[in-house]
Amino acid sequence: MSARLVRDMGALRIVEPPVAVPGYEMAMLWHERCHRDPAHRWLREHIARSV
Repeated sequence: MSARLVRDMGALRIVEPPVAVPGYEMAMLWHERCHRDPAHRWLREHIARSV
């Protein structure tokens, strides 16, 4: 969850974890038939902007 969303919720706060947390990578995968689909492309763009 992005820090902006947490901040705007009010009841939640951001704290440092008590132990080291290893980094990670995120990836989006989709079937080739969806690659040029306008609705799927729109959804992928919105997901990419939100993370």
